[in-house]
Amino acid sequence: MGWLSGLSRGIAYLTKQGVVAPTLRTRVSLSQVPLGHGVSLMKRLIHLARSRERDDALFLLRLGSKSPLLTDLGAEVVDRFRGCEARGMEPPDGEPLVLCAHLDAVAAGVPSNDAWDRDTLTVRFDELQRDGSLREVEETIDHVARQCHAQAIRFRHVGQLRTGLTHETLWVARSNAFPNLVFGLDVEDQIKRVATTTFPTVIRRLSELDQAAAEWRGSGGPAPPWKSKVTGESSSVMADPRLRRARRFRLARGGSALFEWHARFGASGRIHLRFTPSRHEVEIGYIGPHLPR
Repeated sequence: MGWLSGLSRGIAYLTKQGVVAPTLRTRVSLSQVPLGHGVSLMKRLIHLARSRERDDALFLLRLGSKSPLLTDLGAEVVDRFRGCEARGMEPPDGEPLVLCAHLDAVAAGVPSNDAWDRDTLTVRFDELQRDGSLREVEETIDHVARQCHAQAIRFRHVGQLRTGLTHETLWVARSNAFPNLVFGLDVEDQIKRVATTTFPTVIRRLSELDQAAAEWRGSGGPAPPWKSKVTGESSSVMADPRLRRARRFRLARGGSALFEWHARFGASGRIHLRFTPSRHEVEIGYIGPHLPR
């Protein structure tokens, strides 16, 4: 796989995971982006579209490309950008990186050497202040040139998202914060009643379950490789119809099912879950105090 296919797959991964919008901003049109030896980015994409990596080329060609760089941006962003000048590189090369720093966007580049073959870049620029003085600014931005870079960016994005979660935002952000877990419909109300003091522990436990679910999809096997203690209910609980009913919760797809397995949080908190080997799927059905036993 060539560098252009790697870049395409990296951007596609970030788009699919909701980290970035399907938009590619460039200083000039794709036919004017030089790649050396008289070849433009557009020509290279057309050549790639005739090869086995056709889908990679078509993905990049179908992105909502915007050029010049500031097209369709608000006046506040444009004014701030125009008051900045990149340091340490020629202005045309530095402009997109400065804009990424302003927009908290992801830069897309070519892994031509070690300086560019990485998932972060340091951007340095001078910014004009209201009093007319210049302030030296240094910021770290995300950068994708390969699919592995995109995975690292996604990992950071998820970590930052989890750090800011609250009782009110967890349900809405669940798919992005825990992309490898499925949440049953009863969890939306249950999470609101979790004590504030134990909420961070719930987030950590869900993070461990999410990691286990992700690894399970790659490694296979009869059960996920749990990162924390996950156990099934005792035989006495499972034999009691009343206690079994207390462990039935609504599924994400509708209907209800028994959530026999559980992880622990706090002194007596439980996260009840079920896992389906045929789909390598882990679904959360209950988050709250210990159920009757």
